[in-house]
Amino acid sequence: MSYMESWLALSARIKGLQAAGELYARFQGYHQEDNYGAGRYLREQCGAAVDSLQRFRQHFAGSLPDDAITLLDNFLASAPARAAREPSTAQRGARGALVVLAALEAEITFVLTGRQEQIRARSERAFMLLQRMLAVDADVQSKWAAALMQGEVACERLGAVHLLSQGIYAFKIDAIGARSDLVIPELPHETVLSRSVEGLVLTEWKVATAVNAAAKFAEARAQADLYSQGAMAGIELADYRYLVAVSENELPPAVIPGDSTAADGVVYRHINIVVAPSLPSMIGRRRARGRAAKNPNTN
Repeated sequence: MSYMESWLALSARIKGLQAAGELYARFQGYHQEDNYGAGRYLREQCGAAVDSLQRFRQHFAGSLPDDAITLLDNFLASAPARAAREPSTAQRGARGALVVLAALEAEITFVLTGRQEQIRARSERAFMLLQRMLAVDADVQSKWAAALMQGEVACERLGAVHLLSQGIYAFKIDAIGARSDLVIPELPHETVLSRSVEGLVLTEWKVATAVNAAAKFAEARAQADLYSQGAMAGIELADYRYLVAVSENELPPAVIPGDSTAADGVVYRHINIVVAPSLPSMIGRRRARGRAAKNPNTN
């Protein structure tokens, strides 16, 4: 489980406690007595949430962004966090902890989701840039045409170098679901990656034609599904994976799957990189001919 998945569960728990605290405060406004120990129970649940945050911080110490680590450390050392764990504080401990827990949840969610969106946007831009370069740069197109002739490995290496030029370290996985570099035998050390790239992204590259594209995308998905490691150094795109089919000509839209979301919340993006893209006018004429062939009596 990635830190984002774990954090989403913790975030939901904290928001639930916040809602319960607001409901308790409204009841207390009408009736000060707490004969059934609701305040004590709320304090206990706040203490349990603090313990969960402590475990979260310890478990993902090597992958969380520094900002998130600092926020967690400051909270865990605070008086409200200590009070939430102290039975004698009763509802007083719950009130203080709920306020600080709510603030912490908002801050960490902002840090984690903000970084993820930046990595995803940069990844999308890198793929868009590659396709535009293939459309206008004869030298780039020549290199990719040669790679296409050589096969899948040559294409994924060329793609990895392009993505790296845009600050994205593309990796794939090996037979046991561990990260594997696309170009050199070994993955660089985590410290080196943290200092040199904006983000890490799981990719699976295939060479495809209109005939086998559906099968190639399915094969790439099956390989990507084997990935089991957590996010690295807070710079890995945790919830998106890219399945890339490299083809000489545009693949028919019908054989390119749309984005799909797995049970664990990971989104699979299906991308077609076209080595010899047609001009828009040519594509339009070709599609018009295709419609005419299907409907020969249409004027």
